[in-house]
Amino acid sequence: MKIAIIGAGFSGCNLYNNLKEKYEDITIFEKSRGVGGRLSTKYIEDKFIDYGTSSLIPVTDDLKFFCLDLAKNGVLKAKYDEFIPKDGINKICKFLIDENNLLTNTKITKAENTNNKWTLEDENHNTYEDFDLLFITIPAPQILQMKIELPDSFKEKLSFIKYDSIFSLILYTNENLKLNENKLYENPDIKDIINNSKKYLYKDFSSYVIHSSKEFANCVNEKSKDEICEIFLDNFDDDTKELIEKFTIIPHLWKYAFAKTSLDMPYFLNEEKNLGICGDYFSHNNVEASLLSSELLGNIDYK
Repeated sequence: MKIAIIGAGFSGCNLYNNLKEKYEDITIFEKSRGVGGRLSTKYIEDKFIDYGTSSLIPVTDDLKFFCLDLAKNGVLKAKYDEFIPKDGINKICKFLIDENNLLTNTKITKAENTNNKWTLEDENHNTYEDFDLLFITIPAPQILQMKIELPDSFKEKLSFIKYDSIFSLILYTNENLKLNENKLYENPDIKDIINNSKKYLYKDFSSYVIHSSKEFANCVNEKSKDEICEIFLDNFDDDTKELIEKFTIIPHLWKYAFAKTSLDMPYFLNEEKNLGICGDYFSHNNVEASLLSSELLGNIDYK
């Protein structure tokens, strides 16, 4: 059986992990240059910068056991009720899949089912054919942007899924520079600051990730990353802005960072079309929902 998964974030990679014991021919299509989605890591030579989710704090037993298993395999390390990555948060997704089955920089824009076989087409009009099963794990608005036949009732449900955006400022330098985090938190546009160097105990590398509030990002998420960066920096006092500009600055916008609403169902499955959809907006709207949704969909026996 030949299987396609669209999206190599946590949902897509965990779905792959649950399917791989029963099926060998699985291809994951990812529009970005690497796996992870919100569990993303930027590599600066031998240094790691986690610029999305920084760590996992399980609420449910399902996620706790999942994290404990990753800790046993050297992917995470436990610190009280928090699980911290040892070598980049995206190692979670890398651990779950065989990267030989991953196609990056491949944005699927069209999916068509003919004679119970799926044909996919990417934005460069390359086609990928003869898939028996298709799974989609990308955010709801991106599914609605694809050319794919879905039941009208389900498309209507997807249209009600709304997201909060987050803007992130990635900072790094080989100099020993320190930000005044207490002062930064006085800025209402800032939600969180991750001292990445402290997290990984780097001594010759300074790195911070500054995450905006959802209120700020939601107001500017139609602008370019550079435009948002300029607006964001203009809200700092001159001394702070001058210090930040001593770092290498990389802006990043998570347009679909957190689902604000969810569907009252664990996943979507159209057995007639051999089409499944899962993600963090099924049953709940968080990483636990993503884990459960992908596990339930991945544990079904498909024929």
